[in-house]
Amino acid sequence: MSEFISFVAVKSGIKRVKLVEQEVIIQRILKEVYSSPHFRENYLFKGGSCLVKCYFGFYRFSVDLDFTWRKQKVWKVGEKELRRKLLKEIKAFGQLLEMISKRAGLDFMNEPRNRRYFEFGGGGRMVTFKLWRGPELLKIQVNFLEALLFPSKSLKVKTLLDGVTLSRDEEAYFEEFLDFYRPFEVDAYDEREILCEKVRAILTRRAQKLRDFYDIFMLDAHGFKAERVTDEIAKKVRASLYYKKYRDNLDANKRAMKFSTEVLEDPFERELFVQGPPRNFEKFLTNLLDLLKDIVNLI
Repeated sequence: MSEFISFVAVKSGIKRVKLVEQEVIIQRILKEVYSSPHFRENYLFKGGSCLVKCYFGFYRFSVDLDFTWRKQKVWKVGEKELRRKLLKEIKAFGQLLEMISKRAGLDFMNEPRNRRYFEFGGGGRMVTFKLWRGPELLKIQVNFLEALLFPSKSLKVKTLLDGVTLSRDEEAYFEEFLDFYRPFEVDAYDEREILCEKVRAILTRRAQKLRDFYDIFMLDAHGFKAERVTDEIAKKVRASLYYKKYRDNLDANKRAMKFSTEVLEDPFERELFVQGPPRNFEKFLTNLLDLLKDIVNLI
């Protein structure tokens, strides 16, 4: 694996090998979960990783994966039946991840009571599966109950080798890894759905992340403006207020809506960027802050 990671780093021109390694692992997990007919039929790819791998290319690297259950009508049952169905699906997804982890050399056990590997929100409505590679954590977050506002899309997942021509010898030598490290089709969120959830994340998190602001900046640069979907953002936020921590965080953010220097200068977050934010990024943030204050008043 290390030889293939070095090969991808050289071919892509990305010098930070650790980030390339993370990307290769993320691609492997993506490819393997979507090889499951059940997963392919029922889950949608979303979040920042989706923006990078399906829409805008590698302007930054990802450290996690996010999915949403596609068929929301399934969950329109009583609370007791809902919990039973959620637990069944969580265990099924956990079993799939356990098999993938064993093949990929990752540490994950399908033990829902074990907090090293599972983190629950809202009685299983939202679950974070925690996969470990030594001390490094890769999170896979799934929202089973979600207010979906836009139609999904069929998209191609791209890699760092997208557009790179490989020789026959290279294809043959790295065949084992290129089996998963190549483009394939997924069903994913519309850009507007991702935008709404990115803004929601900023409004309902106790500690904001630079990557969320930059993802919104990239969406804006591609014509997806937050001011055009303020009503949809408000709907997304209202739907998330089932979770107490989100209610508390939203209340705190209402009282003090600002961008801290710590968020903008976070060294871990900045390390994820292929290039630093452009000069107009901070001006964009100032305008976004005004918009966020307006959105809060709609909720």
